[in-house]
Amino acid sequence: MNSLYIIGNGFDLHHELDTRYSSFGLYLHEHYGTIYSQLLEYFGLPHISENVDPLWGNFEHSLSLLDVEMVYDAYSGSLANPGSPGFRDRDWNTFAIDMEMVVDSLTRNLIKTFHEFISKIDYSVIPSGKRLPLNARALYLSFNYTDTLEGFYGISENQITYIHGKAVGGDEIILGHGIDPDNFKEETPKPPVGVSDEELELWREQMSDQFDYSLELGKNALQDYFSSSLKDTQAVIKGNTEFFDSIQDIDQVFILGHSLSEVDLHYFEKVITSITRTPKFTVSYLRDSERVSHTETLCRLGIQESQIRMIKIETLV
Repeated sequence: MNSLYIIGNGFDLHHELDTRYSSFGLYLHEHYGTIYSQLLEYFGLPHISENVDPLWGNFEHSLSLLDVEMVYDAYSGSLANPGSPGFRDRDWNTFAIDMEMVVDSLTRNLIKTFHEFISKIDYSVIPSGKRLPLNARALYLSFNYTDTLEGFYGISENQITYIHGKAVGGDEIILGHGIDPDNFKEETPKPPVGVSDEELELWREQMSDQFDYSLELGKNALQDYFSSSLKDTQAVIKGNTEFFDSIQDIDQVFILGHSLSEVDLHYFEKVITSITRTPKFTVSYLRDSERVSHTETLCRLGIQESQIRMIKIETLV
């Protein structure tokens, strides 16, 4: 049979590799305090010493929860004050520069530290009893950044598509939310309807008086965060056309350790529409609630329930 394995983080967790996002939070807390503090203050993530919160478990979605007003307040002292004695023209840009630094910290630097965290994973701790009977000749679509398939199972790299990159080897990795950045744009105030010309002119004067050039520059700079932190699934799919073209004749799909989260569903939809046969799906679940939700998700994507077999990953050992 022609098999495809779709690998998620639960696969690495089964092998006792500490790849949880909460563990990444602990790593940030220990080594990169500024980024860690920003995640707590600007995104509402809980302190990592507390019980693991869904915001850490669903970290990529949490990256869409930036509280822009909180950021503005934190750097309000940088706003230009043209009435101050020491004011200089370059002060108009100070607030925007601070916003650019925040964006850089929460995008480029965050990715860099996550890459570093994953690269330090110790594969020597995997117990031999965790080995699964994987098909060495199958194709693999890995959502993980680790090279467990290559290092522990000896699967050829040519058979594996690391859809979001691989940390080991220095590849660029993709991490982010899946929400259209346009959803975060601040609406431009619209003039009131049904008012007199005099009232309309008064409204325009009020808007002009309230306009803060320094603040607007900063808002535009911070808005770049939402596009820079976007996981552009359509672009990733387009960049992996060769893989999706190669799975037409697949008749057996194993989904191991993937949460089927909303941010990744476009990939699953593309897998399903790329396969020309009617494959059987063997899907692992962790909690009983996932047994139900995974089945519902796949059926929503066009799979018949009769095609789906739900299992606990450890039953494959």
